[in-house]
Amino acid sequence: MKAATKKIIADAIGDRKILKLRYKDVERVVRPHILGYVGHDDALALSGWQVEGTGTGWRLFHLEDIHAMAPTEQRFHRTAPGYNRNDPAFSHILNRI
Repeated sequence: MKAATKKIIADAIGDRKILKLRYKDVERVVRPHILGYVGHDDALALSGWQVEGTGTGWRLFHLEDIHAMAPTEQRFHRTAPGYNRNDPAFSHILNRI
């Protein structure tokens, strides 16, 4: 995982900027909410509300499967429905709204 990718996500969370990313060969647009470690292997992951791509709603994106990413200038002002700042999927949270 590249440090640059981690920083892009952390900055987008802090600034509430929407991200465009390519995940498993599908272009997606995501409102990022949490960056942290998940699963038994402590994989780094992003939890976000997908607004465009293969449907909408909550998604968990493993950083190892993100192949391109860029912040947009578009901001969001509210957390998505059902946001849990203490999401139990994460063993350790690095950044969150």
